[in-house]
Amino acid sequence: MSEQNKEPEVLISVTNHVATLTLNRPRKGNALTATMNALLLQYLAQIEKDSDVRVVVLTGAGKFFCTGMDLSMAATSSSSEQDVKASFTNGLQVFETLYRFPKPVIARVNGPCLGGGVGLVFTTDIRVVHQDAYFALTEVKRGIIPAIISQYIVPELGSQKTREYMLTGRRVSAKEAQPFLSTIATTPQELDQQVLYYANMLLESAPGAMSNIKRLVDTVSSGGEAERASRVRDGVEKAYLEMMQSEEAAYGIMAFVTKQKADWSAFVKDNAKL
Repeated sequence: MSEQNKEPEVLISVTNHVATLTLNRPRKGNALTATMNALLLQYLAQIEKDSDVRVVVLTGAGKFFCTGMDLSMAATSSSSEQDVKASFTNGLQVFETLYRFPKPVIARVNGPCLGGGVGLVFTTDIRVVHQDAYFALTEVKRGIIPAIISQYIVPELGSQKTREYMLTGRRVSAKEAQPFLSTIATTPQELDQQVLYYANMLLESAPGAMSNIKRLVDTVSSGGEAERASRVRDGVEKAYLEMMQSEEAAYGIMAFVTKQKADWSAFVKDNAKL
């Protein structure tokens, strides 16, 4: 029986006004699929309407938090412009919904975050991270770019650090990432204790005021420039479309699927002959 048939790809539980969403593909590193995205959006819509739920926790099952987009599925998907645009829209919707969610969102980072998993963390308000977790924007190793998530990462990291992390794809330890985290836990038990600590503080805050604060911070950080945000979104979409239809992406994703290391020197040499 396939993993998908055993349990839903996202689990939801609600306890004491706190809804926990658990990415549930542990054997696949909780890599994001269309089904997972749809479930996240469905559950977030339910939570938003439920006045009894005032805090959201996002976490992963198993040893990973999230390893980003499932490239094995990307390898079999259509590369037509219409389908790639649909993929962009669907993927963007998840990150935008989390980033602009009216209720506070805590990331319970139980393990490594790769690619889109890093993006998920950067959409959240409070980040509680296990000390053994690390972050890596590994897309470049597969001939792709972190297009959608760049909108949430660049404003916080700044341009120089973002370039370093995105160009190298190197691992960034929880200790190195500490300036962008809320706290680092040394054990799974402490991880849960810290999540509960923050959740309890949030439950003492007025729901409407928290929603307004999130909107206020977003407005101030963007300078209230709606036109600029639209230009950024257009640029991100253009970069995503070009990426997903590129020969580099096709080669890099196929190397991932066949469990081979991409040989970019050979790729450049072969393409120079064409």
